[in-house]
Formats: sequence, structure tokens, C-alpha cells
Amino acid sequence: MARKRIRKPAARRKITVPAARRKGITAGRRRLGRRRGPVLKRTKPVRRHAQIVTSALPVPALNLPDVPHFAPAPPSERQLSGTKLSILYLVHCFFPESYTGTEKFVLNMAKDMQRRGHRVKVATYSGLVPDDAPLAFGDVLAYEYEFEGIPVLAYRHRRHDPAQAAGIGDHSLLALAEVILTREQPNLLHVGHAMRGMEFVQAARNLGIPYVMTLTDFWFACPRSNLLRVDKQLCAGPEGGAACMMHCQIPYAADRLNVQLPLLLGASRILSPSVFLASFVKQALPDLAIEVLPHGIRPETVAPNTKSYGKGSSITIVYGGSLNEHKGVHVLIAAMAKIRARRLQLHIYGSGEPEYANKLYKAAARDARISFRGPYAEGDLPRIYQEADLAAVPSVWYENYPLALHEALAAHVPVLASNIGGMAEKIVDGLNGYTFRAGDASHLAERISMVARDPSLLNGLKDHIRAMPLPTVGVEADAYESIYFTYAR
Repeated sequence: MARKRIRKPAARRKITVPAARRKGITAGRRRLGRRRGPVLKRTKPVRRHAQIVTSALPVPALNLPDVPHFAPAPPSERQLSGTKLSILYLVHCFFPESYTGTEKFVLNMAKDMQRRGHRVKVATYSGLVPDDAPLAFGDVLAYEYEFEGIPVLAYRHRRHDPAQAAGIGDHSLLALAEVILTREQPNLLHVGHAMRGMEFVQAARNLGIPYVMTLTDFWFACPRSNLLRVDKQLCAGPEGGAACMMHCQIPYAADRLNVQLPLLLGASRILSPSVFLASFVKQALPDLAIEVLPHGIRPETVAPNTKSYGKGSSITIVYGGSLNEHKGVHVLIAAMAKIRARRLQLHIYGSGEPEYANKLYKAAARDARISFRGPYAEGDLPRIYQEADLAAVPSVWYENYPLALHEALAAHVPVLASNIGGMAEKIVDGLNGYTFRAGDASHLAERISMVARDPSLLNGLKDHIRAMPLPTVGVEADAYESIYFTYAR
């Protein structure tokens, strides 16, 4: 794909989003509102911005257990015979309503299995299911649609969001799950995320349908999913539910762990894309056997960035993702306020929670070097990473396998990342990027200033990245297909 440099947008340019982008795959992320700030341009950057003050997050001392990496078995006779399977994927939300990394992982696997001749379907919760939906099971409504050729069954509860429920066993959801599993007769259920759908896991167990699980966040160990306490500090784990009550006032956490554990133990296989995520969940639930199986990248979605740098080169930092507080974009803007370099720009892609996004717009309002460029689709990635010299992943939570980080590395763009969770697992300081203390705008500013003073540092980083190829979606799908054939009924 041809590469091109992107001109800096004119002041106050109106951002428009084509329809194809609004309903296409994005690398970023859940639809939480489309409000965006203007692209801003002034003649002089200023040094200080009000309303955002950041400092390093206290990181709990963690003594995490070792976890093994998944080792695929040789193809079985059943697999070699050309037998085709029926696979039902379960996920807590899905395209086009929601499009975070978990949804993209499920879509990637469903598409790849469909190309291999297997019959696939996605079951998902959706707030968009209409009141007159054709399927009704007590308090649950459902309807079917297709997304990019993948059949989808979407359901919702009339009375409440099941994500807020303390336990498992909603009779209407269980009835829906049993009817769907009986009708579809899948050889196997693959759980991409069990929030709002543990009744499908219970129904599969009741009906003797094998299931495998992929952990994509900390939901089984943390009712809030992100291991951030209500005081915005990092959590060291549920401690059997005691920490959930003490720090987040969640009284049912202990019962929740006890109810879920039998269903987790009933899984034929539990996989995690990152070592940190697998280790943390195993620390909270020691009886689980969890293996590491990294997510893959579709090489066709990115183009290698071949820029080289001299001492006077300009630097463009790119952030791509949701504009939500746990993603730490405020840390990035605060760091920019501490740097006087004029040959430095920050392009922010994505949308998110309006109140937080407005704080970001105000914090950046007087800095000509910062522009908000709105939501983006997968098709935009080659262009975005051609304009990038550094990619930023400034999250203030334990990211487990940040998709934006891997997209940047696949495009041979060095990464600035917080030094916690799966981010620290993937970025080796001074090798394929630089890490900084999570939440610490001053430390991040030091890292950016170091590169701004000597952009030629990026040349060595890019050489190392080229020598460290990432797994592809095809390799990931090969591994999952071997798992399916091992356990499918």
C-alpha cells in the first residue's frame, strides 16, 4: 500500500466520519459517544495547562505464579480427515455497537474459522435489541443479524443489565441459552468474554457441550473488570472478595467467585493472551489451569513505517484508542505541557466518555501541537502509522494485551508505554520503545524530551522491532483450531 505523509489540518477544521467508518471495524474501541474536540492550531505552544495534574501511581507488590505457554498438539485424525465443526462464540458485546480488542479477537477467530469451512455464529449481549424483537424468552429479547458475513444472535434483558447481577442463574437468560444451544447444536462453545452470558456457560455444561475460554480482561477476578479501585488506585487482587468489599464496597464479590469457580473448572481449556493476565487470574483463583496464547495481528491491516531520523527531525506521537480515564490520555497531555519542543506533535484518535473527553479538550486547548482527530477504522491504520514516529499507550490500569501497542509494533513504530501489566511485558525499555512510570507525566515528559533532543534514537528502536516479528491471526487461529478439534464433541 502506498504511503503518504499527512498534512497538519487547518485550524478548527470540522471532523467528519464517513458512514463506512461508523459501522466498520475500528482498532479503538467501544462506542461510548462520538463527541470530539476540534483540531486546534495556534502559532505558539504554551508550557502550562490547567486541570490535569498527574503523578506516579503506587503499584502494589505482586507475587504472581508462573504460567505455561500453550503448546499445540499434532493434528488429530479428525482434523486431518477434513471434518468441519460448528462453533458458537460468546462475547459480552460485539460489532457494530461495540468494537474493543475483545470483540476484534472474536471477529478474527470467527472469520478465520469460517474461511476454513467451519460453521460459526456469535452470541452477544446488545442494548440495541428492539422491544419488538422476534424472539422472546421471559424477560429476554433476541434477534439475529450479520456482520461482515458472520451470523450474530443478539439478546438483551428487559429489566436490567446482567453485568450488574451478583450471581448466575437468570431464568430467562438460561432459557434462551438452552434453546439456542439446542437449536444450533455446536460442537463447541468458545467464550470470548462471559460477562452478561455466564448462563450460556451453565447451559453448555447442562447439555454436555464442551467449552473453552479466552481471558481478555480481569472480569473473573474483579467485578469492575479493570483492577482499578473506586479511589482510582491499582488493586492487588480480590483476596477472596475481602478487598472488593474494603476498597470498592462490593458485598457480593466472595459469593461471585464461589459461584463462577465450578464453571471455570469445567472449561476444557482456559487461554490468556498475556502472561500478566494469566498469572494474575491464577493468583486470585489458584485451582485454574491457564495457558498463554498471544493474539495475532493481521499483516494486511498495517504497512511498515520506513522513516529514518536525523538530529533535526520532527516527531509525531500518535495515540489511538478510547477517550476514557483508565486509558491515561490525560497523562500524555500533561506530559506535553512540560515540553517546550516545537518540532513535536501529538495526534489523538478515538472517542469516548463525553465528560472525560471534554476535560482533555480543555487541557489541550492552548497547545497548537495537539490535535484530536476523531474515531478511526481499521482501514485507517496504514495511514495513521505512516504519520507516527512514536505510539503512546499511557494507560493507568493493568492493560493485558493492548491492541494499539501491537498494531504500532506491526507497523515498526516504537511505543511509549506505562510500565505495568501486559504493557511492560511487551515493551523492553530501549529495545522496541520506552516505558515510564504509570500515571507519571513528568517521567513520560523526560522520555519524550530525550527522543525530541535526539530523534536518531528511533532508528535503533525500529531496527530491533523489525527483528522481532509478531504472531499473525493465522497462527493464532491454527492454535485455536487444534484446541477445537481436541475437545469438540
